[in-house]
Amino acid sequence: MKNHISRACLKTLERASLLLLSLALSATASAAPAQGAPSPRPRVIATTDGEIDDHSSMIRFLLYTSDYDVAGIVEVNSRFQRNGHSKEPWLEKQLDAYEQVLPNLRKHKPDYPSADYLRGVCRVGNENIKDLWVAPPNMETKDTAGAQLIIDTLLDSDPRPVHVLSWGGANTTASALWKLKTAYPKEKFEYAASRIRIYCIWYQDGGGGWIHTNIPQAHINEAYRWEKVWDYGSISGNPHKKECLNPPEIQELMKPAWVNENVNTGHGPLGALTPQAYISEGDTPSFLHLINNGLAAHLDYTLGGWGGRSAFDDPAFPNHITDKTLTDDGDRNKMYWRWVPAAQNDFAARMDWCVKEFKDANHPPVAKVKGALVREVKPGETVKLAATATDSDGHRLTYKWWQYADADSTKATVSIANADSLGEASFVAPNEPGKQVHIILEVTDNGAPPLVGYQRIICNIK
Repeated sequence: MKNHISRACLKTLERASLLLLSLALSATASAAPAQGAPSPRPRVIATTDGEIDDHSSMIRFLLYTSDYDVAGIVEVNSRFQRNGHSKEPWLEKQLDAYEQVLPNLRKHKPDYPSADYLRGVCRVGNENIKDLWVAPPNMETKDTAGAQLIIDTLLDSDPRPVHVLSWGGANTTASALWKLKTAYPKEKFEYAASRIRIYCIWYQDGGGGWIHTNIPQAHINEAYRWEKVWDYGSISGNPHKKECLNPPEIQELMKPAWVNENVNTGHGPLGALTPQAYISEGDTPSFLHLINNGLAAHLDYTLGGWGGRSAFDDPAFPNHITDKTLTDDGDRNKMYWRWVPAAQNDFAARMDWCVKEFKDANHPPVAKVKGALVREVKPGETVKLAATATDSDGHRLTYKWWQYADADSTKATVSIANADSLGEASFVAPNEPGKQVHIILEVTDNGAPPLVGYQRIICNIK
């Protein structure tokens, strides 16, 4: 059954459409922005409680630092890792390994930051076990370097939103917002709160809930459906004995044989640090939206993409979204696992970049829609779909246009004529004024592994 988007959600989608129109082309372009122009890449602060699965997610996170600007990495605690792990050198070891593979990574993409830059934005937040369920005004630990980094980033002059990823608890983020609200001028607090985009992998302490109810200006995504797709329940028969909701073909991409072949053997010192036998990266969905794959889901998490899909759920808190009540094609986890093959193949290619020359590795194709990414169409109008596609490796490309029906608001399922044609596809807009149709273009190469590039068209029916 299709999910019907609320009026508030629809309005947000329309706002996101305007952003898509102006930003998505630059976000998916392979060329660098003009000198002096702001980078189209997302800005991100990752907060991590240092659990073993965070170690695995951090390896993947580092391999995509060419796609987003890392403003900080902050070590925190959570109800699962109550004392945190900043006293252990796990992150330092990963950054040392990243530094070793960096020259080769830059052969494939020159935008990777230096290891010294990443070391320079690492901080420790609140790891006080006594503060896990305490509201910021009453926390024993009131000021940390991690919280101050969040404050400073939210107050700087860069106009881009700041994506704060909560791989553990959100108490450090809550403390930063509380201090902004109580110790800074009102206009600075409002500026900072309007810019934050928090992606919570569950609420793992009292911080997420406190922000939810006390800082309604802050955008917060409370994500849950990644469980049993990306975490310890990603495969059947895993040692944690959790139910697995991934289809068998998805499980194959998470099993020890896949990890051994594509990550921790023959792929350099960073991949060799992978601490888990199979893919159990419960925090990875938080940054998958930020990857430059063409879906531009970082503009609005309700648009859907590699990092799942969420929706507004409470009019009393207009900036709170969650995936708890959603399904894709009636499956509550498909909003995540439908993207796993593309995401895993892309990760495997990035691991190849650690050790292979450009000519010996694969790189994703780039799709570019002809015409506007956001369109106003009339009921009954034939909407033409055309694009160009390039592949730096000269691989053969295949094309697929499809309606992301669960992410749009029409009742109708549209039929796309010539859906496998790059230049001759079309559909007839349904008679549903005020609704939206989302069309995704997938361009897939035949390299090893096969990689996908996307573009999204949003049609507003008038």
